[in-house]
Amino acid sequence: MKKIREIFRKIFLAELSCRRWCILVVSLSLGIVLGAALLAVVVDPHYRYHEPWFYDKVYYELYATAPNILQHENYDLLMLGTSMTRNFFLEDIAKSFRCKPLKLAASGGTPEDLRKFFEIARAARGRKLDRVILSLDIYSLNKTQPHWKEFEYLYRDDHLEDYRYLFSRQTFSSMIYLIKRKTSPKKQRPHQSDRNRMFATEYNGKPYGFAEVIADALANEELHHTQAPYDPEAHLKNLYGKLLPMFDDNPDITFTVYLPPYHIYTWCQSEFFHEAEGLLKQRVMVLNELIKRHNVTVYDFQSDRRYVSNFDHYADVQHFGNPAAKELLQDISGRKAPLKSSADIIAADKALRELIRDTMPEFRRNMEQYRGK
Repeated sequence: MKKIREIFRKIFLAELSCRRWCILVVSLSLGIVLGAALLAVVVDPHYRYHEPWFYDKVYYELYATAPNILQHENYDLLMLGTSMTRNFFLEDIAKSFRCKPLKLAASGGTPEDLRKFFEIARAARGRKLDRVILSLDIYSLNKTQPHWKEFEYLYRDDHLEDYRYLFSRQTFSSMIYLIKRKTSPKKQRPHQSDRNRMFATEYNGKPYGFAEVIADALANEELHHTQAPYDPEAHLKNLYGKLLPMFDDNPDITFTVYLPPYHIYTWCQSEFFHEAEGLLKQRVMVLNELIKRHNVTVYDFQSDRRYVSNFDHYADVQHFGNPAAKELLQDISGRKAPLKSSADIIAADKALRELIRDTMPEFRRNMEQYRGK
Protein backbone atom coordinates (compact mmCIF):
# COMPACT_ATOMS: atom_id res chain seq x y z
CA MET A 1 0.00 0.00 0.00
CA LYS A 2 2.84 2.38 0.78
CA LYS A 3 4.34 1.88 -2.69
CA ILE A 4 0.96 2.38 -4.34
CA ARG A 5 0.41 5.62 -2.43
CA GLU A 6 3.84 6.79 -3.52
CA ILE A 7 3.06 6.08 -7.18
CA PHE A 8 -0.20 8.02 -7.04
CA ARG A 9 1.53 10.88 -5.20
CA LYS A 10 4.02 11.16 -8.04
CA ILE A 11 1.24 11.01 -10.62
CA PHE A 12 -0.76 13.82 -9.09
CA LEU A 13 2.33 15.93 -8.40
CA ALA A 14 3.43 15.42 -12.02
CA GLU A 15 6.69 13.81 -10.93
CA LEU A 16 6.37 11.01 -13.52
CA SER A 17 7.44 11.56 -17.11
CA CYS A 18 4.87 11.25 -19.88
CA ARG A 19 6.53 8.05 -21.12
CA ARG A 20 6.49 6.43 -17.68
CA TRP A 21 2.91 7.62 -17.18
CA CYS A 22 1.81 5.95 -20.43
CA ILE A 23 3.58 2.71 -19.52
CA LEU A 24 1.92 2.73 -16.13
CA VAL A 25 -1.58 3.33 -17.55
CA VAL A 26 -1.16 0.66 -20.23
CA SER A 27 0.22 -1.84 -17.69
CA LEU A 28 -2.62 -1.23 -15.26
CA SER A 29 -5.20 -1.51 -18.05
CA LEU A 30 -3.71 -4.75 -19.37
CA GLY A 31 -3.53 -6.14 -15.85
CA ILE A 32 -7.21 -5.42 -15.22
CA VAL A 33 -8.25 -6.87 -18.59
CA LEU A 34 -6.15 -10.02 -18.24
CA GLY A 35 -7.22 -10.46 -14.62
CA ALA A 36 -10.90 -10.23 -15.58
CA ALA A 37 -10.41 -12.72 -18.42
CA LEU A 38 -8.50 -15.13 -16.17
CA LEU A 39 -11.23 -14.93 -13.53
CA ALA A 40 -13.91 -15.67 -16.15
CA VAL A 41 -11.95 -18.70 -17.36
CA VAL A 42 -11.35 -20.03 -13.83
CA VAL A 43 -14.97 -19.63 -12.69
CA ASP A 44 -16.49 -20.27 -16.16
CA PRO A 45 -20.10 -19.76 -15.01
CA HIS A 46 -21.64 -21.03 -18.26
CA TYR A 47 -19.25 -24.01 -18.65
CA ARG A 48 -17.70 -22.75 -21.86
CA TYR A 49 -14.26 -24.28 -21.21
CA HIS A 50 -14.67 -26.78 -18.39
CA GLU A 51 -17.04 -28.28 -15.85
CA PRO A 52 -17.16 -26.57 -12.42
CA TRP A 53 -14.03 -26.96 -10.31
CA PHE A 54 -14.96 -25.56 -6.92
CA TYR A 55 -18.76 -25.47 -6.94
CA ASP A 56 -21.58 -27.85 -7.85
CA LYS A 57 -22.87 -27.82 -11.40
CA VAL A 58 -25.87 -25.55 -11.26
CA TYR A 59 -28.85 -25.90 -13.60
CA TYR A 60 -29.83 -22.30 -14.13
CA GLU A 61 -29.41 -19.67 -16.89
CA LEU A 62 -30.70 -22.23 -19.37
CA TYR A 63 -30.08 -20.25 -22.54
CA ALA A 64 -26.41 -19.76 -21.62
CA THR A 65 -25.66 -23.27 -20.36
CA ALA A 66 -27.76 -25.26 -22.86
CA PRO A 67 -24.93 -25.83 -25.40
CA ASN A 68 -22.69 -27.47 -22.79
CA ILE A 69 -25.49 -29.55 -21.29
CA LEU A 70 -26.82 -30.77 -24.63
CA GLN A 71 -23.35 -31.71 -25.87
CA HIS A 72 -21.98 -33.43 -22.76
CA GLU A 73 -24.88 -35.02 -20.87
CA ASN A 74 -25.70 -38.69 -21.52
CA TYR A 75 -29.30 -39.11 -22.74
CA ASP A 76 -31.41 -40.85 -25.36
CA LEU A 77 -34.69 -38.97 -24.78
CA LEU A 78 -34.97 -35.20 -24.81
CA MET A 79 -37.87 -33.35 -23.19
CA LEU A 80 -38.23 -29.83 -24.53
CA GLY A 81 -40.63 -27.10 -23.60
CA THR A 82 -41.22 -23.73 -22.05
CA SER A 83 -41.67 -23.14 -18.32
CA MET A 84 -44.52 -25.66 -18.46
CA THR A 85 -41.89 -28.42 -18.28
CA ARG A 86 -40.16 -27.08 -15.16
CA ASN A 87 -41.56 -29.59 -12.69
CA PHE A 88 -41.01 -32.80 -14.61
CA PHE A 89 -38.26 -34.71 -12.80
CA LEU A 90 -35.80 -36.94 -14.63
CA GLU A 91 -36.46 -39.96 -12.42
CA ASP A 92 -40.16 -39.82 -13.34
CA ILE A 93 -39.43 -39.48 -17.07
CA ALA A 94 -36.97 -42.38 -16.92
CA LYS A 95 -39.48 -44.58 -15.13
CA SER A 96 -42.31 -43.80 -17.57
CA PHE A 97 -40.30 -44.29 -20.76
CA ARG A 98 -37.42 -46.58 -19.68
CA CYS A 99 -34.83 -44.17 -20.96
CA LYS A 100 -31.97 -41.85 -20.07
CA PRO A 101 -33.71 -38.48 -20.23
CA LEU A 102 -32.63 -34.86 -20.39
CA LYS A 103 -35.00 -31.97 -19.83
CA LEU A 104 -34.72 -28.33 -20.85
CA ALA A 105 -37.41 -26.01 -19.49
CA ALA A 106 -36.90 -22.84 -21.53
CA SER A 107 -38.96 -20.22 -19.75
CA GLY A 108 -40.48 -17.85 -22.29
CA GLY A 109 -39.09 -20.00 -25.09
CA THR A 110 -40.05 -19.61 -28.73
CA PRO A 111 -40.26 -22.36 -31.37
CA GLU A 112 -36.90 -21.13 -32.67
CA ASP A 113 -35.34 -21.62 -29.22
CA LEU A 114 -36.69 -25.16 -28.95
CA ARG A 115 -35.62 -26.04 -32.47
CA LYS A 116 -32.12 -24.71 -31.80
CA PHE A 117 -31.82 -26.93 -28.71
CA PHE A 118 -33.02 -29.94 -30.70
CA GLU A 119 -30.48 -29.31 -33.46
CA ILE A 120 -27.62 -29.19 -30.95
CA ALA A 121 -28.85 -32.40 -29.31
CA ARG A 122 -29.24 -34.11 -32.69
CA ALA A 123 -25.70 -33.19 -33.73
CA ALA A 124 -24.23 -34.22 -30.37
CA ARG A 125 -26.08 -37.51 -29.83
CA GLY A 126 -26.71 -38.68 -33.38
CA ARG A 127 -28.58 -41.97 -33.54
CA LYS A 128 -28.40 -42.31 -29.76
CA LEU A 129 -31.20 -39.75 -29.63
CA ASP A 130 -34.33 -41.41 -30.97
CA ARG A 131 -37.18 -39.78 -29.06
CA VAL A 132 -38.24 -36.22 -28.23
CA ILE A 133 -41.10 -35.12 -26.00
CA LEU A 134 -42.21 -31.60 -26.82
CA SER A 135 -44.46 -29.49 -24.62
CA LEU A 136 -46.07 -27.10 -27.09
CA ASP A 137 -47.35 -23.82 -25.69
CA ILE A 138 -49.84 -22.29 -28.10
CA TYR A 139 -48.76 -18.94 -26.68
CA SER A 140 -45.16 -19.52 -27.75
CA LEU A 141 -46.19 -19.58 -31.41
CA ASN A 142 -47.02 -15.88 -31.12
CA LYS A 143 -43.49 -14.91 -30.01
CA THR A 144 -40.81 -13.84 -32.45
CA GLN A 145 -37.76 -12.93 -30.35
CA PRO A 146 -35.63 -16.05 -29.64
CA HIS A 147 -33.74 -15.89 -26.35
CA TRP A 148 -30.77 -18.03 -27.37
CA LYS A 149 -29.41 -15.25 -29.57
CA GLU A 150 -28.57 -13.20 -26.49
CA PHE A 151 -25.86 -15.82 -25.91
CA GLU A 152 -25.18 -16.57 -29.57
CA TYR A 153 -21.39 -16.59 -29.07
CA LEU A 154 -21.78 -19.61 -26.75
CA TYR A 155 -23.48 -21.61 -29.50
CA ARG A 156 -20.46 -21.60 -31.81
CA ASP A 157 -17.67 -24.17 -31.76
CA ASP A 158 -14.95 -21.67 -32.66
CA HIS A 159 -13.50 -19.35 -30.03
CA LEU A 160 -12.85 -16.33 -32.20
CA GLU A 161 -15.48 -14.29 -30.39
CA ASP A 162 -14.78 -15.50 -26.88
CA TYR A 163 -13.93 -11.96 -25.85
CA ARG A 164 -17.71 -11.48 -25.76
CA TYR A 165 -17.91 -14.21 -23.14
CA LEU A 166 -14.87 -13.10 -21.14
CA PHE A 167 -16.06 -9.52 -20.79
CA SER A 168 -19.86 -9.71 -20.95
CA ARG A 169 -22.28 -8.47 -18.35
CA GLN A 170 -24.02 -11.87 -18.25
CA THR A 171 -20.78 -13.70 -17.51
CA PHE A 172 -19.79 -11.48 -14.60
CA SER A 173 -23.32 -11.37 -13.20
CA SER A 174 -23.49 -15.18 -13.20
CA MET A 175 -19.95 -15.44 -11.86
CA ILE A 176 -20.74 -13.20 -8.89
CA TYR A 177 -23.91 -15.19 -8.20
CA LEU A 178 -22.07 -18.53 -8.23
CA ILE A 179 -19.34 -17.22 -5.94
CA LYS A 180 -21.95 -15.88 -3.51
CA ARG A 181 -23.84 -19.15 -3.76
CA LYS A 182 -20.69 -21.04 -2.79
CA THR A 183 -19.69 -18.76 0.08
CA SER A 184 -23.09 -17.86 1.55
CA PRO A 185 -25.53 -20.56 2.77
CA LYS A 186 -28.40 -18.07 2.34
CA LYS A 187 -27.76 -18.03 -1.41
CA GLN A 188 -27.80 -21.80 -1.83
CA ARG A 189 -30.88 -23.15 -3.57
CA PRO A 190 -30.81 -26.96 -3.49
CA HIS A 191 -33.05 -27.41 -6.52
CA GLN A 192 -30.54 -25.62 -8.77
CA SER A 193 -27.80 -28.21 -8.23
CA ASP A 194 -30.18 -31.20 -8.28
CA ARG A 195 -29.79 -32.84 -11.68
CA ASN A 196 -33.01 -34.78 -11.21
CA ARG A 197 -34.91 -31.49 -10.99
CA MET A 198 -32.86 -29.58 -13.56
CA PHE A 199 -34.30 -26.15 -14.32
CA ALA A 200 -37.16 -26.72 -11.88
CA THR A 201 -38.72 -24.06 -9.68
CA GLU A 202 -38.29 -24.05 -5.91
CA TYR A 203 -39.98 -27.19 -4.62
CA ASN A 204 -39.52 -26.95 -0.85
CA GLY A 205 -42.56 -25.29 0.65
CA LYS A 206 -43.80 -23.66 -2.56
CA PRO A 207 -47.52 -22.92 -2.12
CA TYR A 208 -50.11 -24.30 -4.51
CA GLY A 209 -53.85 -23.87 -4.50
CA PHE A 210 -56.85 -21.58 -4.92
CA ALA A 211 -55.28 -18.52 -3.26
CA GLU A 212 -52.21 -18.64 -5.52
CA VAL A 213 -54.26 -19.03 -8.71
CA ILE A 214 -56.61 -16.18 -7.81
CA ALA A 215 -53.74 -13.90 -6.75
CA ASP A 216 -51.97 -14.49 -10.07
CA ALA A 217 -55.17 -13.96 -12.06
CA LEU A 218 -55.80 -10.66 -10.26
CA ALA A 219 -52.22 -9.53 -10.85
CA ASN A 220 -52.58 -10.38 -14.56
CA GLU A 221 -55.82 -8.44 -14.73
CA GLU A 222 -54.23 -5.37 -13.19
CA LEU A 223 -51.42 -5.46 -15.75
CA HIS A 224 -53.70 -6.62 -18.58
CA HIS A 225 -51.24 -9.46 -18.95
CA THR A 226 -51.72 -12.68 -20.88
CA GLN A 227 -48.94 -15.07 -21.85
CA ALA A 228 -48.83 -13.80 -25.44
CA PRO A 229 -51.58 -12.11 -27.45
CA TYR A 230 -52.82 -13.69 -30.65
CA ASP A 231 -50.53 -12.75 -33.55
CA PRO A 232 -51.49 -14.54 -36.78
CA GLU A 233 -48.39 -13.42 -38.71
CA ALA A 234 -45.97 -14.64 -36.03
CA HIS A 235 -47.99 -17.82 -35.60
CA LEU A 236 -47.75 -18.79 -39.27
CA LYS A 237 -44.04 -17.94 -39.37
CA ASN A 238 -43.30 -20.10 -36.33
CA LEU A 239 -45.56 -22.98 -37.35
CA TYR A 240 -44.42 -23.39 -40.95
CA GLY A 241 -40.93 -21.94 -40.68
CA LYS A 242 -39.68 -23.38 -37.36
CA LEU A 243 -41.87 -26.06 -35.82
CA LEU A 244 -43.09 -28.30 -38.64
CA PRO A 245 -39.70 -28.47 -40.45
CA MET A 246 -38.20 -29.91 -37.26
CA PHE A 247 -40.49 -32.94 -37.61
CA ASP A 248 -40.28 -33.18 -41.39
CA ASP A 249 -36.46 -32.97 -41.51
CA ASN A 250 -36.04 -35.75 -38.92
CA PRO A 251 -38.32 -38.63 -39.96
CA ASP A 252 -36.30 -41.13 -37.91
CA ILE A 253 -37.03 -39.32 -34.63
CA THR A 254 -40.21 -40.18 -32.74
CA PHE A 255 -41.83 -36.97 -31.49
CA THR A 256 -44.44 -36.93 -28.75
CA VAL A 257 -46.10 -33.52 -28.73
CA TYR A 258 -48.57 -32.53 -26.04
CA LEU A 259 -50.49 -29.35 -25.36
CA PRO A 260 -49.93 -28.74 -21.62
CA PRO A 261 -52.79 -28.28 -19.17
CA TYR A 262 -52.97 -24.64 -18.10
CA HIS A 263 -55.41 -24.01 -15.29
CA ILE A 264 -58.75 -23.21 -16.91
CA TYR A 265 -58.53 -19.69 -15.48
CA THR A 266 -55.77 -19.05 -18.05
CA TRP A 267 -58.31 -19.49 -20.82
CA CYS A 268 -60.97 -17.60 -18.88
CA GLN A 269 -58.56 -14.69 -18.56
CA SER A 270 -57.93 -14.76 -22.32
CA GLU A 271 -61.68 -14.79 -22.86
CA PHE A 272 -62.05 -11.86 -20.44
CA PHE A 273 -59.48 -9.90 -22.50
CA HIS A 274 -61.22 -10.93 -25.77
CA GLU A 275 -58.14 -12.83 -26.94
CA ALA A 276 -59.31 -16.43 -26.60
CA GLU A 277 -60.92 -16.90 -30.01
CA GLY A 278 -57.72 -16.39 -31.98
CA LEU A 279 -55.78 -18.70 -29.68
CA LEU A 280 -58.45 -21.39 -29.90
CA LYS A 281 -58.31 -21.26 -33.69
CA GLN A 282 -54.53 -21.56 -33.51
CA ARG A 283 -54.90 -24.73 -31.45
CA VAL A 284 -57.05 -26.33 -34.11
CA MET A 285 -54.69 -25.31 -36.93
CA VAL A 286 -51.63 -26.65 -35.11
CA LEU A 287 -53.29 -29.94 -34.14
CA ASN A 288 -54.49 -30.55 -37.69
CA GLU A 289 -50.95 -30.07 -38.99
CA LEU A 290 -49.40 -32.30 -36.32
CA ILE A 291 -51.61 -35.33 -36.92
CA LYS A 292 -50.47 -35.38 -40.57
CA ARG A 293 -46.91 -36.33 -39.51
CA HIS A 294 -46.23 -40.05 -39.26
CA ASN A 295 -43.47 -39.52 -36.68
CA VAL A 296 -45.57 -37.31 -34.38
CA THR A 297 -47.98 -38.47 -31.68
CA VAL A 298 -50.24 -35.74 -30.31
CA TYR A 299 -51.94 -35.32 -26.92
CA ASP A 300 -54.17 -32.49 -25.77
CA PHE A 301 -54.64 -31.89 -22.03
CA GLN A 302 -56.11 -28.41 -22.12
CA SER A 303 -59.69 -29.45 -21.45
CA ASP A 304 -58.81 -32.36 -19.14
CA ARG A 305 -60.70 -31.54 -15.93
CA ARG A 306 -58.46 -33.83 -13.86
CA TYR A 307 -55.78 -31.20 -14.31
CA VAL A 308 -57.21 -27.87 -15.38
CA SER A 309 -59.98 -27.65 -12.77
CA ASN A 310 -57.85 -28.78 -9.83
CA PHE A 311 -56.50 -25.71 -8.01
CA ASP A 312 -54.18 -27.84 -5.89
CA HIS A 313 -52.04 -28.64 -8.94
CA TYR A 314 -51.17 -25.00 -9.66
CA ALA A 315 -48.88 -22.30 -8.27
CA ASP A 316 -50.48 -19.70 -10.60
CA VAL A 317 -52.90 -19.73 -13.52
CA GLN A 318 -50.55 -21.73 -15.71
CA HIS A 319 -47.79 -23.71 -13.99
CA PHE A 320 -48.51 -27.10 -12.43
CA GLY A 321 -46.38 -28.97 -9.91
CA ASN A 322 -44.66 -32.34 -9.93
CA PRO A 323 -47.70 -34.44 -8.83
CA ALA A 324 -49.58 -33.31 -11.95
CA ALA A 325 -46.43 -33.81 -14.06
CA LYS A 326 -46.19 -37.43 -12.88
CA GLU A 327 -49.80 -38.07 -13.87
CA LEU A 328 -49.25 -36.47 -17.25
CA LEU A 329 -46.23 -38.70 -17.93
CA GLN A 330 -48.35 -41.77 -17.28
CA ASP A 331 -50.96 -40.45 -19.69
CA ILE A 332 -48.58 -39.86 -22.57
CA SER A 333 -46.71 -43.12 -21.98
CA GLY A 334 -49.82 -45.12 -22.75
CA ARG A 335 -52.74 -44.38 -20.44
CA LYS A 336 -54.38 -41.69 -22.59
CA ALA A 337 -55.43 -41.99 -26.23
CA PRO A 338 -53.69 -39.55 -28.62
CA LEU A 339 -55.47 -37.37 -31.15
CA LYS A 340 -55.54 -39.14 -34.50
CA SER A 341 -58.19 -37.54 -36.68
CA SER A 342 -59.90 -34.26 -37.46
CA ALA A 343 -62.93 -35.59 -35.59
CA ASP A 344 -60.78 -35.96 -32.45
CA ILE A 345 -59.61 -32.37 -32.85
CA ILE A 346 -63.14 -31.05 -33.33
CA ALA A 347 -64.20 -32.88 -30.16
CA ALA A 348 -61.22 -31.48 -28.23
CA ASP A 349 -61.99 -27.96 -29.40
CA LYS A 350 -65.64 -28.32 -28.43
CA ALA A 351 -64.73 -29.67 -24.99
CA LEU A 352 -62.38 -26.75 -24.26
CA ARG A 353 -64.86 -24.14 -25.47
CA GLU A 354 -67.59 -25.68 -23.31
CA LEU A 355 -65.29 -25.75 -20.28
CA ILE A 356 -64.40 -22.08 -20.74
CA ARG A 357 -68.07 -21.15 -21.12
CA ASP A 358 -69.10 -23.17 -18.05
CA THR A 359 -66.27 -21.75 -15.91
CA MET A 360 -66.61 -18.07 -16.85
CA PRO A 361 -69.39 -17.26 -14.30
CA GLU A 362 -67.29 -18.78 -11.48
CA PHE A 363 -64.18 -16.99 -12.74
CA ARG A 364 -65.90 -13.59 -12.87
CA ARG A 365 -67.48 -14.14 -9.44
CA ASN A 366 -64.19 -15.06 -7.79
CA MET A 367 -62.32 -12.23 -9.46
CA GLU A 368 -64.92 -9.75 -8.24
CA GLN A 369 -65.00 -11.21 -4.74
CA TYR A 370 -61.24 -11.17 -4.18
CA ARG A 371 -60.30 -8.04 -6.13
CA GLY A 372 -58.52 -5.64 -3.79
CA LYS A 373 -58.12 -8.20 -1.01
